[in-house]
Amino acid sequence: MDNFYISYRDPLFGIIVFFLLVFMVSFVNYWWSVYKNKDEEKSIQKFIKKFQIESGDNEYKIIFEDKNLTLDTIILLAKSYEKIGQYEKSIGIYLYALAIYKKRREKQNILFLLGKVYLRVGFLERAREIFIRSLKISPRHEDSLKYLTITYELLKEYKKAEEVLDALEELDVDVKKEKTYMQAMNISKEEMPFEKKKRRLFELATLKSTQRIYIEFILKNGKKIDFQEVKNFNFKNLFDIFWRMDRDMFDIEFSKNSPFLQEILAARGIIKKDLHSEIFELEIIEHLKEAHYDKADLNFEYFCSSCKNSYPFYFSRCPNCHNIDSVEIVPVLIKKSFNNREMMI
Repeated sequence: MDNFYISYRDPLFGIIVFFLLVFMVSFVNYWWSVYKNKDEEKSIQKFIKKFQIESGDNEYKIIFEDKNLTLDTIILLAKSYEKIGQYEKSIGIYLYALAIYKKRREKQNILFLLGKVYLRVGFLERAREIFIRSLKISPRHEDSLKYLTITYELLKEYKKAEEVLDALEELDVDVKKEKTYMQAMNISKEEMPFEKKKRRLFELATLKSTQRIYIEFILKNGKKIDFQEVKNFNFKNLFDIFWRMDRDMFDIEFSKNSPFLQEILAARGIIKKDLHSEIFELEIIEHLKEAHYDKADLNFEYFCSSCKNSYPFYFSRCPNCHNIDSVEIVPVLIKKSFNNREMMI
């Protein structure tokens, strides 16, 4: 017994025990990772089958038979198909690549790109599922989190979008603007008394997008805008709304202190104004009215200041680059038609 205690106190015995424990931990960890990878691979293969496009499999097999092709080359090919609008082929290549490539980083990258294609073509449920799957592999992947936020927004699941933004905030990503916008969208969707909703939306009206949400809420409920209350709003971002708004909804007295509102009211013939307009289209309409020509009207285009794309509809988030508050409203002179104003409204 004494000999046993001597051996137990021997430093060499402690070193042997230490290395034995390290070996056992490494052994268990290795086989656990092997089991986990196999289980994940089975899960991925099962996941792929949900989205697999049966037609065209042979075409993708031929592409992947070339051993000299790297993953970057295959991704470039898929993006090329996406760029020319052949989304089915792009999706097929990504799905086949997902089945072939085994490394976690490769799978995560392919899943992210696949989710972007589904989002682009409007398959929102599939895009959401794929972004979530991508985040199971890499929970801290910023781009997957950002695109999952956009997907939830398009699905009108604003609460879930806020939760994803919280995760991005934990990664030190600046999402203050996105959170404000998402909170306003969520409040506008909720059922609550008018005055309570009005107050909460006004508190969030610090962005161009949330100011517009507030004004649209007021008008949709048939209420008049308190112009004194919104005097600090960006009125140019409400150009199209003011142009189509009923004349009795304006505060003529307040407009005397707002050159922009004066220009709109003068162009519409609601007030007389001698000053020249800074907006060319409004000045043209004013001059035409002076010449007793009343067939000129305005339409609007919506221009993204970030990616330079333009759209025929207003957007709070650019459909192309996904930036919030990048919209610029551009007036376009048109000939007035009988139903033009009704159609615009």
